Order: sequence, then structure tokens, then C-alpha cells
Amino acid sequence: MRRRPLERLTLQAAAALLFTAAAQALGCSGAAPSGVANGRAVIAPPATPGAHDANLAGARCRPGSGEPCTCRQRPGDVAETAPPDADHKRFEIRLGAEGGSATFDSPTLGGLAAGSDETCFYIDVLPGTTSQVTFTARASTREGGIAPMLDLAEYGPKGPWWYDLLSVRCDGPGHRCNRDAADAWSAEAKTRKRGRIDPCGSTVISHLVWDTSGGTGDRELGVFRDFIVRFTMEVKRFATQFPPGATECVPK
Repeated sequence: MRRRPLERLTLQAAAALLFTAAAQALGCSGAAPSGVANGRAVIAPPATPGAHDANLAGARCRPGSGEPCTCRQRPGDVAETAPPDADHKRFEIRLGAEGGSATFDSPTLGGLAAGSDETCFYIDVLPGTTSQVTFTARASTREGGIAPMLDLAEYGPKGPWWYDLLSVRCDGPGHRCNRDAADAWSAEAKTRKRGRIDPCGSTVISHLVWDTSGGTGDRELGVFRDFIVRFTMEVKRFATQFPPGATECVPK
């Protein structure tokens, strides 16, 4: 069945995707463990923040450690003291999920994980490459719901600048994700040229779709127990030239 961008996947595909994401986050297969924490039924323990098989780079990170990097301060703090070499482009990935944990998984970019707090990673990517990415936010309790967060930005060494590429939010009742909030986010995302927030970046975001395995025990609010976003990230070969938001980047 052909899928249209930003529409829900089929239930069968969603179940398969959720199972895969959960297995990757937990490092095993089979059903997620359950229990009780703070009076609420536990779906699964949160993912341990860190990286695996990812090309962490720059002075903000400790390549090879697998640990998260030090987040740059926003606004300001734009320069990379150890910038990427001429053969790579650098990306900032900010990841988190209040009420649970989040993972960023790609066969080519590697795997990243965060808990409820915002966690940062910086990776170097070869220009001219295309990667498939799955972002999964999962609630840690059956009643709690989830507040997913993913920010993706590209470094522009000429400025230096940072270009915002993608922001995933689903802000429903009590800042928890539900169907109305997911639809509002996807509707806004469809208005972007080449899928990226800032037109001056060199990376194209496409095939953006979201899904969920369903609601939590709080039926009245309809909040989701998980939120899954998949997209294609194509890193173009051309070098960025203009500051973020410059009119030269807007298609005539």
C-alpha cells in the first residue's frame, strides 16, 4: 500500500515498527518488562542515554566513549572549536522525551538514546549521502503519556552558523502527545520547503510520517503511549553560503 507523507501508517506496520524500536532501545528482543513505579504501571524502563555505532565528533563530544555530548548554549555559542574536516558536514541532534525516553536510530548514522532530559549529540556525515531515520518516544508508565522532543540542526562553518532543519514536538493535554497535537505538528511540517525549517541549510528532509501504537490508560485525554516519526535525511554536496533565514535561500 502506498503511503502519503505525514499520514498514519497501517496498524500492522506500526506494530512492527514499535517492536523493532523497542528491541533496539532495550538491546534485546521479546516483550518489554513491566512493573509498578510511583503507583503507576510501568511499560518499560527508560533508555540509557548514550550512543552506539554513531560518528560522534567535535570538541563537545568524547568520540569513542558512547556518552552524550555537551550541549551548546542557545542562542549564541555557534562556533565549533574542532570543526568538521572538508569531507564532512556536522549535525546537532537534541533528543528527549518527558515522561519516558527517546531513541534516534539509523542504519547509516547509528543509534542515539535519551531519557526525559534533553540530551545532545554531534555527528559528522559525508555529503552526498542519504539516511533513513526513525525517532521513537516511549512513555515509561501506562498512565503518564509522553512529550517527545527532537531537534536537528546543521553546522555552517562559513558564518559560523547553525541551521535548524527539523523539530519534532507533540504538545497536547498537559504537554503530552495525542492525535490532535500530532496532526497539528504534521500540518505545520508540510508547509516547509524541502522539508527543512531554515531554507539556507543544505540538507533535505523528506518522507516524513508519524505513527503510534495507541493511547494510554487515560482515555478521556486520548494521550499516546508512544510517538514514532520516520524520515529521510539527504545531505547535499553544496556548501552552505548564507546566514540562517537569508532571502537568497528562498525559492523565487
